[in-house]
Amino acid sequence: MTNLMKHSSSSTTIVESNQPSKAFIIPTNLNWDKIAWLTTVLGVLILPLLLGDGFYLTLMNFIALYSMVALGLCLLVGYGGQLSLSHSAFYAIGAYSSAIFCLRFGLHPIIAIILSQCLSALIAWGIGVVVLRLRGHYLAIATLSFAMIVEVLLRELGWLTGALRGLSEIPAISLGGFLFDTDMRFYFFVWPVTLLLLLFALNLVNSRIGRAFRAIREDEGVAAIFGTDVRKYKIKLFIISSVYASMAGSLFAHYVTYISPAVCSIMFAVEIILVIAIGGYTMIWGAILGVAVITYLNEYLAFFAEYKRTVYGIALIVIMIFFPNGIFHSLKTSAAHLLKLVQRNSEQ
Repeated sequence: MTNLMKHSSSSTTIVESNQPSKAFIIPTNLNWDKIAWLTTVLGVLILPLLLGDGFYLTLMNFIALYSMVALGLCLLVGYGGQLSLSHSAFYAIGAYSSAIFCLRFGLHPIIAIILSQCLSALIAWGIGVVVLRLRGHYLAIATLSFAMIVEVLLRELGWLTGALRGLSEIPAISLGGFLFDTDMRFYFFVWPVTLLLLLFALNLVNSRIGRAFRAIREDEGVAAIFGTDVRKYKIKLFIISSVYASMAGSLFAHYVTYISPAVCSIMFAVEIILVIAIGGYTMIWGAILGVAVITYLNEYLAFFAEYKRTVYGIALIVIMIFFPNGIFHSLKTSAAHLLKLVQRNSEQ
């Protein structure tokens, strides 16, 4: 009996000594996207106090605008598997249509912005019905052709678009007589819009519709067998993605109060592709991080402006070869593996 008690006591000691350390256990029942979103909201509220009304606040405004475009393209490419180069065209459509509604028809900026998104959605539906029958590089070429057509129309329809002169004196956004006509004021308009679009994207990819998008990306044939209307979902996603770009274009027009055909440049489409290549094609948060990286690099490496296309081309090739899922996605995967290794070692 004494030996049995000793054996039981030693067994208890061994069990207690083998208890896994909880120092590296991360809760899995938390909604990390929601926590990150709320943290971002808090950061957006605090940043103006740190940056002041100047150069860095202007950069933050452009990061918000370009993040809308990147979020839309991330949804389309990463979750729908559709490579599109038409986002520069929809950015220009949003900018020009909103400006024309204000300057030519005298509409209020908010009304003009809403009508611009309706027009962009209608155009996206028409384009989607035609080109989304294609896949892969054929789809990319078709959407690139559309972007080139829009750029030519902006240059040639001078009576409507101002041709190469563009459109100037576009009114600033106003609500109840309050003008968002400074960097600080526009910051508190554009970032809430961006954060709402971000929240919508996060909820969308985790919804039933988001699961249908991912199924289509993996295999359209299998998705169709299980009752998914592939064509309908692809058109819906293309419209949503295009409206994201169009919204950014409309807000851009009312922010800088001047636009030209340069807003539809092919280089802008390439930059957005590079953004999501850096951030990760299936990482919603990576799209915003990628925009921040590219925006700051454009400002601080201005002396490379003449070689920007070459540098971006080389960077895109390198990322495609060594980081096919995106740089931030690869870093996230490596960090996850490292964390598992640390947890495994702590349990031993």
